[in-house]
Amino acid sequence: MRPFLLTQAFPFARAFRRALCSRHAVCGLLLVLAGVLGACQQSTPPVESHLQGRVVLDSSSTSQATPTGFQVLVVRPDGRRLDTLGYARTGPKGRFQMRIQAPTRGIYTLALWPPRGRQHLGITEYVVAEGDSATLHVSPTQRDASLRPVSPENRALRAYRSAMTVHRRLLTRRLQAPVPDSTAQAQSVRLTSSTLWTLRRQYPGTYAAQFAAVESLAHLAGWNDSLVVERARRIAPSSPYYVDAARLARRAEARRHGHRAALALVDSFQVHAPSPRTRAGVKAVRVQAFLDSLQVATALDAAERLRSAHPHTRWARWARRVRYEAQHLQPGQMAPPLRLPTLSGDTASLRSLRGRPVVLGYYRPGTDLYALQRPLHNALYDATRPDSVAFLSVSIDPDSLVNRAFLRQRRLPGHKAIAAQGLQDPMATRYNVTHTPTWFLIDKTGALVDRYQASDFPALHQHLEQLLRRGPEASSRTALPPRLLGGAHPE
Repeated sequence: MRPFLLTQAFPFARAFRRALCSRHAVCGLLLVLAGVLGACQQSTPPVESHLQGRVVLDSSSTSQATPTGFQVLVVRPDGRRLDTLGYARTGPKGRFQMRIQAPTRGIYTLALWPPRGRQHLGITEYVVAEGDSATLHVSPTQRDASLRPVSPENRALRAYRSAMTVHRRLLTRRLQAPVPDSTAQAQSVRLTSSTLWTLRRQYPGTYAAQFAAVESLAHLAGWNDSLVVERARRIAPSSPYYVDAARLARRAEARRHGHRAALALVDSFQVHAPSPRTRAGVKAVRVQAFLDSLQVATALDAAERLRSAHPHTRWARWARRVRYEAQHLQPGQMAPPLRLPTLSGDTASLRSLRGRPVVLGYYRPGTDLYALQRPLHNALYDATRPDSVAFLSVSIDPDSLVNRAFLRQRRLPGHKAIAAQGLQDPMATRYNVTHTPTWFLIDKTGALVDRYQASDFPALHQHLEQLLRRGPEASSRTALPPRLLGGAHPE
């Protein structure tokens, strides 16, 4: 990896950054894996993959004489710098090849630049995974090029994006319908869940398919809990979303057979956890199970054991505040007060938004999981009236320039704020946020409905839709149907 300041290294670096920050840049393409692994990543060997291909010129669509000298880069933003993960120039016949080294498997940025010029010809998402070998064949015009890297990992990402595009359309249609149609909703759930689960078989072991498999469970939650449990057991322990599967399965089993059965299921997941970090995550699921069943003393004892056994994990950071979690952040409790100085210069407070539901989200600019779910967040906003739901987004990256560059090229509707002290900022600690993305849904009276992580986003859809379907005469403190309840914990 070769980090470089934007004013150094390649002559086009500054132009590249300007292009990425322009309003014409493709939304959602500058993605990096979440920076929550801290120092542990520094000692982890880099992930290596390979990309080769060819640039073929069409004399009728470009003034370029030869395909020599085109520049292909795989990069990631690193604060105010660009970290070049892979770089190649095309030869006389337009061919190129490169080795890519990334800090971890994830989604990065692939860009094509002309031999001379201050504007890229094409830019897209690109999955870097150990051993993945991709090809890229492109015929650029004078102004743009369609980049479609071909490999198992990148095919899986495109398939996931296509499935979620269909889901967003169905979601928008359902939320905007004047009368709820339970049959249409059930069909939508089955279609989306089935499509996402199928990616697991079509693209086994790939980054996008592993996330899609767990997200498919979240779509089924409350609709077919027995299938949630059955499929969760089939999620490989090596999956980076194994803890998410355990959490979703625990909640489904609790709805089916109660607290004791859910604990037994969690124990089975813990037995198969492949690493101490994963075991810590499953133990956190157990702590949350006690909180959900109002066994606060038992939850505190389990949290203390978690902290002692896994002191340097994000699970331990969350566990330190379990007592606060029990007293202030359980479903049905009044949401902690919050005042946000927004980027637009005004102030948004939860109290001022009483009378309508609030979606409060915490994110870190550029992380993979947030990028995967941000289009669904925007779809929720687009499908609801501004006077019916309020959206608040808090970045836990304190660098204002990084945030403004991120938002300049990406649409994120609603009120936006920056936590100046990161995860230690009162905006974050008041909601015990230790990992992003995290969302909270607050009803029109100011009571918490639930907490949601990236794989829980379908539940947020369901809960919000349920709140909006209830008439204005209904009390917001009335319990939601059982299929929509169940605590979540930070992952």
